[in-house]
Amino acid sequence: MEFHGLTLDKFQMDACSHLTKGDSVVVSASTGTGKTLIAEYAIEFYTELGMRSVYTSPIKALSNQKYKDFVKEFGEDKVGILTGDVSINPYAQILVMTTEVYRNMALTDVESIKDVGILILDEVHFMNDPERGTIWEESIIFSPDNIRFLALSATIPNANEFADWIEDIHAHKVEVVQHLERAVPLYHNYFLGEGELIQRNRLNDYANMVENEKHRSKAQSSRHRGRGKRGKKPKPQATGIGHLDLLKIMKQKEYFPCLFFTFSRKKCESQAIEAAHNMRLLKETPQEILDIIDVYLSGSDIREMESIKALTTSLKKGVAFHHAGMLPAAKQAVEEAFGQNLIKVLYATETFAVGINYPARAVAFEGMRKYDGKYFRYLNSKEYFQMAGRAGRRGMDDKGIVVAIVDKWQDDLKEISRLTKEDKIPIYSQFQLSYNTVLNLVDKHSKREIKQILERSFESFRKKMSGRKVNVWTSWYNRLRTLERLGHVENGVLTRKGSFTTKIFTEELVTAELFHDNKWRGWSELDLACLASAITYEIRHNRRGKRPEKGKRFHRLVSSISKNDYLMRNLSLNGMASRIPIVESWSRGWTFAELVDEYELAEGDLIRLFRQAIDVLEQVKRATDQEELKDKISLAISMVDKDVVSVTFD
Repeated sequence: MEFHGLTLDKFQMDACSHLTKGDSVVVSASTGTGKTLIAEYAIEFYTELGMRSVYTSPIKALSNQKYKDFVKEFGEDKVGILTGDVSINPYAQILVMTTEVYRNMALTDVESIKDVGILILDEVHFMNDPERGTIWEESIIFSPDNIRFLALSATIPNANEFADWIEDIHAHKVEVVQHLERAVPLYHNYFLGEGELIQRNRLNDYANMVENEKHRSKAQSSRHRGRGKRGKKPKPQATGIGHLDLLKIMKQKEYFPCLFFTFSRKKCESQAIEAAHNMRLLKETPQEILDIIDVYLSGSDIREMESIKALTTSLKKGVAFHHAGMLPAAKQAVEEAFGQNLIKVLYATETFAVGINYPARAVAFEGMRKYDGKYFRYLNSKEYFQMAGRAGRRGMDDKGIVVAIVDKWQDDLKEISRLTKEDKIPIYSQFQLSYNTVLNLVDKHSKREIKQILERSFESFRKKMSGRKVNVWTSWYNRLRTLERLGHVENGVLTRKGSFTTKIFTEELVTAELFHDNKWRGWSELDLACLASAITYEIRHNRRGKRPEKGKRFHRLVSSISKNDYLMRNLSLNGMASRIPIVESWSRGWTFAELVDEYELAEGDLIRLFRQAIDVLEQVKRATDQEELKDKISLAISMVDKDVVSVTFD
């Protein structure tokens, strides 16, 4: 069977055959084996049936990339995109969106997806994410029964259980297609600073040798103390292995291009700059790199920024960096150069491994531990294989090389051996009722229907299969009482305030307390933008930890909400104090470079701050029925949505 001029592998043919029969399909296939072809087949099949297709992804960057790819493949008139940032051709035959947007449509406006034939859930293992996983689960739960699903992931150890759940709640056949063999085999190695790469099958033996060495050292120390000699217990020292040491070996072995994963934005940049300065990777700068720099990085508003200068210098030497704190134009330049095979070493954070198809000959890890927002821990096997899977280019390499820098004294070598052997992490439930979900269920369903819906969660299914008791009401009643106390629900029916909040998906209760009543009449358009930015406040300190002074606008806004106990407890006043000067400066004409210099925040974080504020304002605009507030919000958005903050698809 051929599709788009390519001969399909058996697993691809099996998946396409099931789709043609009208079944849903769960595809578990290694990275780089061609899952996207199955998605494209599904889209074409349902297009021929006269039905719409929805492609969802976990991150906006991947949604944006897929939109561009599909426009090239199917034509601009047939493809649309919906994210929190942008809406283009929203009634198109083929819609690309973040999973959050689809979930919101399925929950609040099911009529808008009644003619959708298939929902493609890319990177469906993101259902395991503790904070966002419930979005994937609700997307499946609230989809109409006529919709078919194509769930894609590199590995789903419990794929059959996952498929059985979907089949149980939607009463149609769900097939599982698994393909664990990679088109390009991976070879896993470790660099311990010994001048060579140790293969995975030797790591346990090496770990035993290191353990024996530690025991001998400890015994020797004990003997010294037993003789009454003054001695200190020797403390194993980190070996000080550097990324440049590994790069020198990889250069000798011709393992470039290399995707080098590091788990700190700061180190991502500093290591790239260090490599560009110390490693001669290009004889001369290709003209193609100069052209990319000219297209993406030469604008008058960004070219004098220190990060852009650093990236430009590195690119000219065949090195680059990529992380969420960068300007969109900078990330686009790197992606374009890497996609054209112009970069020898790309230092990137793990988001680069999510979905976007940019493989390399080799993948390297600066270490096997990362900070996950709470504590430092080893990567889990799914994280490791998500990144490692980028090694090996189909049709170009006979093998993919994976190398992790490991410290034999400080790291648990046997744990590293275990987690790099195979991905055994199943998909599991993260289902958590949001206030928005509760309100929409109260609005649209009877108590009996609500019980049936709540019992559709993956966790409930697993409990039923194992004969355990399912209790869905504790969390429900806790949230319902809060909603009643705040005036969203009265006598089992939504109030006007509750109806407003059904359309708010970001910090819904705080947003409703701010914008539902008439407090906004005393606020200017700039006040609205400042408050929206505070709603989505996330603590991320600037380099000097400098805190802006609390000015007149801050004190005036706090005074206006001071009688609302809920807001005073739940709206971050520190967020307001930090964000107000930034939003004020931007709205009054400061350049983006001036903002970065003054407030010392990463460019990407500033973009995210403004985009999130715009998203909140757009939600309020859709939720309110007051025209005066809508007009004010439009003006507030125009103050923020400009220049580098605006999303474009040029």
